[in-house]
Amino acid sequence: MPRQEQLASERVLQIMQDSEGFIWYATEGGGLCRDNGRQITVFRSDAEHPDLLGSNDVSCVAEASEQFIIIGTFHGAYVMDKHDYNIRRLTEVDDKRVDDILISKKTGHWWITANKKIYEFDDKGTLLATLPISDKYIARLYEDSEGRIWFSEWDGGLWRLPLSDDIEASPANLWTLDVAPSAIVSIPQSGDLWIGTIGHGIVRYHANDGTFQHEQASGNAVCIDMLLDADEQHLWLCATTGLLCFNINEGQLTSSGTEYSGVMGRLSLDNQGRLLVAVNNDQCFALTGDKEEAWWNGQRLLRTAADSIRLSYGLSARPTALVFDKDSLLWFSTGKDIRRKTPSQEEVVLSDTKDVSAMTFSADGTLWLATIFGTVMTYRDGQLSTDDYASNEYGDAIVDLQTDSLDRIVIVSDRFVRLYDHRRMTLRQQNIENEGVYRIELQETAPGKRWNQPEEKVVERMPQWVWMLLGVLSLLLIALLGYIGFLHRQRGRFMEAMKKLPAQEQADINHQSEEETTPISPTEIQSDDLVRDEWLQKAIATVEKNLADEHYSVEQLSTDLCMSRMTFYRKIQTATGQKPTEFIRTIRLRRAAELLREGRHTITEISCDTGFSSVSYFSRCFRTMFGVPPTLFGKNTTAEDLPSSEMPS
Repeated sequence: MPRQEQLASERVLQIMQDSEGFIWYATEGGGLCRDNGRQITVFRSDAEHPDLLGSNDVSCVAEASEQFIIIGTFHGAYVMDKHDYNIRRLTEVDDKRVDDILISKKTGHWWITANKKIYEFDDKGTLLATLPISDKYIARLYEDSEGRIWFSEWDGGLWRLPLSDDIEASPANLWTLDVAPSAIVSIPQSGDLWIGTIGHGIVRYHANDGTFQHEQASGNAVCIDMLLDADEQHLWLCATTGLLCFNINEGQLTSSGTEYSGVMGRLSLDNQGRLLVAVNNDQCFALTGDKEEAWWNGQRLLRTAADSIRLSYGLSARPTALVFDKDSLLWFSTGKDIRRKTPSQEEVVLSDTKDVSAMTFSADGTLWLATIFGTVMTYRDGQLSTDDYASNEYGDAIVDLQTDSLDRIVIVSDRFVRLYDHRRMTLRQQNIENEGVYRIELQETAPGKRWNQPEEKVVERMPQWVWMLLGVLSLLLIALLGYIGFLHRQRGRFMEAMKKLPAQEQADINHQSEEETTPISPTEIQSDDLVRDEWLQKAIATVEKNLADEHYSVEQLSTDLCMSRMTFYRKIQTATGQKPTEFIRTIRLRRAAELLREGRHTITEISCDTGFSSVSYFSRCFRTMFGVPPTLFGKNTTAEDLPSSEMPS
């Protein structure tokens, strides 16, 4: 076990595997442990959580409704909601040791025994009844094939509660032997029971006449626990001498010869019917196999791969995401709709579904869609709906979406990885806290088998200081644009005031200005402005000609204009006040703003058509220049709101 040091060192009193595949350990003094095969999570009271559990001595544990974990401690009962792992105390149960918990297979009710009482709760945790049966403590609870509840007393009898619809009947003590019962098992295809005892082995209860018969195969074993295997072919008996196995043949027991000496504790079965044993000598084990199976075959859809798929399958457009259904038909997103490729045609399934970045199918045939804005949607039976629970409220792009072998949805973003169980509405999340490039390893194993080779996913988290710097630069840019606008308005007011002045005052002001500046002939001014404007328009036209080429660089532009890089740098700096890279980026962003205002293209298409390497980089540059993200531009922004620039449009 890779994280063995995380296990509590105290005795394990019970082991249970829940419906999600997690292994739960009830420990004496170490609280409740949850094992996912890679890491141990411990729930216990400590200095930071003094009231989490009334006692870190957990005597028993059970799962109810695939949502709740019922916890029995030495000081009361607790219930954990697996949706949020919140733990609350069942105040109706006495603050005493809980000896056993039973979840009815017939009704889903919770049966809990503590302090000589039996408590019945419904499947939501509402108390229905409290049964003070006798003056002895109750050891174990059991439900037979007809739904009747049985319980055994410490050094006492064997009781059977009436069925819920038999309100006139009273609990009956059926025990007639002078030894104490300890465990109960129904005999397959019979109404009889096998009952383990303290010192008399196994006895058989005949339901037709209420008599008991000693099973010779069991000897005089001191029975701690008993359990039938999943196929009902073997009966396992945990005794003080070890773990014994008996064959079942037409309801008769014969010794199989299998024995594990020194192994004793509570027994349970995992989800595949294999035996789990909580051993009282600081060990636990399971009878299991070791066959390895791979499961993850996902791959990030890069542009080169998308182009190859488009040509191979004859698609009308480059896919931004794709998935194959159970009939091997290709479903893909074009960035603005979802299509399905059949052998004979390509049909549009969802006509207005934009910016989809990942797709996958769940086992029930539901199509799951994720977008670059963090939205998760489902499509089934012709209905498209948004799953708000799985969606990211902060709008982070989802870069990958997959399903695992338990039909859970794996959601990969640039800041977190989520494991979403859409049937039980449980969501696990691992945040990416620090900056850097992360190589995420996704692994899984079938219960009882080894972990497969990891499938790697790469996401990049920008350093926090980069985001702060971009924010500061954005504020500075907004302040600069505001200052330029202020100067422009002041100049307009000055010109209006000049028009209203008498002619003599205007002449005096103009004469004073001429004295303070170097005289330049009107012919020189007109000639210089004309040459600069003509050259600048040529540079703009050259960039616009290569707008869709994301690799078009300053070196290529200066070569196309027949000048060296340094000469081009000086000229463009003088003409526009911008660096060459800023000059090219400004032209790209202004063209992007025009396309956004038209509203006929998606953000993914616009970022590609204007030469940006990724949607996230395009969004950052656009927000830096225009002060709003691309998603809001065009809704609340007009041409007058664009920042002014000395570069001609």
